[in-house]
Amino acid sequence: MLDRALARVNGWALDTVQPQWVDYVVSNTMTDFNRWFNGFLWTYELKALVERVIDEAPGVKTFVLRPNQHWRGFQPGQHVEVFLPIGAETVRRYYSLSALPKGRFSITVKQTEHGQASRWMHQALRAGMSLKIGHPQGRFCHQGQAKVLFLCAGSGITPCHSMVSALLAQPESERPDIQVMAQFRQASEVIFWETLQQWAQDGVKVTTALSGLTAEQVCLPNLAPRLDAAQLQRHCPDLLDRDIYLCGPTGFMNQIIEHLRSLNVDLGRVHTERFVLAEPPSSSDAAFETAGAEVFFQHLNARITLTEADQGKTLLQLGLDHGVMLESGCCQGMCGTCKLTVHEGQVSGNSLGKAVYLCTAYPASRNLVLDA
Repeated sequence: MLDRALARVNGWALDTVQPQWVDYVVSNTMTDFNRWFNGFLWTYELKALVERVIDEAPGVKTFVLRPNQHWRGFQPGQHVEVFLPIGAETVRRYYSLSALPKGRFSITVKQTEHGQASRWMHQALRAGMSLKIGHPQGRFCHQGQAKVLFLCAGSGITPCHSMVSALLAQPESERPDIQVMAQFRQASEVIFWETLQQWAQDGVKVTTALSGLTAEQVCLPNLAPRLDAAQLQRHCPDLLDRDIYLCGPTGFMNQIIEHLRSLNVDLGRVHTERFVLAEPPSSSDAAFETAGAEVFFQHLNARITLTEADQGKTLLQLGLDHGVMLESGCCQGMCGTCKLTVHEGQVSGNSLGKAVYLCTAYPASRNLVLDA
């Protein structure tokens, strides 16, 4: 009861007073009592208050969060690190952000059978509770292209939802040509069903694919069976003209990359996002003889020549050891903060199409060119 009352007070304070003034007052009254009584505002940490929990679909919940005064906003498509107090440990996970009015945002979480974090959030996280969070990360954001295809599956629709919603809020004359293809197992599992229908009414070409359907069972023009090369070509005939934003389960994205490759899509125009731990590296990943090889970080205009001492190091570690200031996040191949694009050469380890996750990938050619 006290938690809910305090949560309402905190929400009122942040809605009524500018965050910089809340920060000013709090920082000048930072006492042990205030920190104990109201650790959401009287803190130097970035936290978020759970205001609502919404059932989106079976096994899928959306959590509406109100961050405290330390929040500085985000770009559509970015994700946030959430610290979950599960038992005696703190578990870190990354979730895409969707903007809401009055400084709020939401994250949408699908419960998985063996997902420690998702199970806890579905079973234990309630309105009135607060969580420690990180600042927004990631570059999976619309980069101004005129024609785009958002291609997603399952909860991978979340960052696409964020970007499309933001683009549709722009004046019609400034919007890109948007198409959305979203795959789910069955109709009851479609996330953001009402939003997808609204987008279609707003002039966006939306295709909903159900992997449980066969081609013979499809009865509507905007419905498709499991997405493959033929379905991609059928529903998006100008596929080669579009930049593609791809997000979903690893298996789905791997299959889609192969379909796109078979259709001669330039994989340099495929932008990816995922939130799963990388597979442990095999002994062959780091076996490439690095001495004398060159890696060029084109976006930083930084070229490094590798030595024998660099043998077995990840691309992230190689860059940092040679003085290149590379961004990094979880260092587990999950959050995508360190992700770059391969322009020339080969890599081994954690990559998807042309995207390479530096923290869990290795050079595999004498000359390698990477760019943002």
